[in-house]
Amino acid sequence: MTSVPAEIGQLTSLTWLDLGGNQLTSVPAEIGQLTSLGELYLYGNQLTSVPTEIGQLTSLRVLNLCNNQLASLPAEIGQLRSLELLYLRNNQLTSIPAEIGQLPLLRGLRLDNNQLTSIPVEVGRMRRIDGGVGPQRPWRGRLRSSSR
Repeated sequence: MTSVPAEIGQLTSLTWLDLGGNQLTSVPAEIGQLTSLGELYLYGNQLTSVPTEIGQLTSLRVLNLCNNQLASLPAEIGQLRSLELLYLRNNQLTSIPAEIGQLPLLRGLRLDNNQLTSIPVEVGRMRRIDGGVGPQRPWRGRLRSSSR
């Protein structure tokens, strides 16, 4: 599959959606109408961006964007107040929005294998994160030094 039809926005009762392992290059803005979604899997595609409407998915608990070509994320990701797990590994991210630090329930964040040069101080101050970028959590020490 290479595209998702805009009509997907009509499936407002969906609680999970797995579009992983396709050849998607974009996701329609109508994805933001799926306000009952608790889990969204978009891993293993060719996504270069995520629509700002993703911030409307206020019930979302799990967002998997691993193994894409994302260079950036919209600040609206900070509106996902129910988000617990955010998977961003194996992309082309050079930065992540500071707004991720506003996610009160976030407890897992995978950032490994990106092009990150720093992590926002706001993310470093999050107390609930227990996953880091993996078992070794190599970014933890750098967070402390970059927030001084």
